[in-house]
Amino acid sequence: MGPLLSLLFRRLAFLFAEVFAHFGMLAVRSFVWFKVAKFGWFLVKLGIFVFLVETFMSGIESVANGIQAAMPGMLADGIGRILPSNFYACVSAILMAKFMVFALHVKDRVLNLTGDV
Repeated sequence: MGPLLSLLFRRLAFLFAEVFAHFGMLAVRSFVWFKVAKFGWFLVKLGIFVFLVETFMSGIESVANGIQAAMPGMLADGIGRILPSNFYACVSAILMAKFMVFALHVKDRVLNLTGDV
């Protein structure tokens, strides 16, 4: 039985090589296409995530810069002496830190919608 299988394998080795070459290239191309498609979806989701962070940050800054209050002169002067000159930047940094903590808690669910990349 061994010599018969050896003869059969030698005769069909060329056929096996051709079949593996063609289907191997097809398998490699499909594997690469799926990886590129998954990476593309990952980049789309990452872009949405960055867009939301940027929009939230600009919204916080515009709201903080738009706050105006009418106060008596002495109170406004006292608050002006206590608050730093970059108070709105500090408030927006604190709120962005809180938003980033929230966003990082949900990022795994958002970025893993299609599986591993």
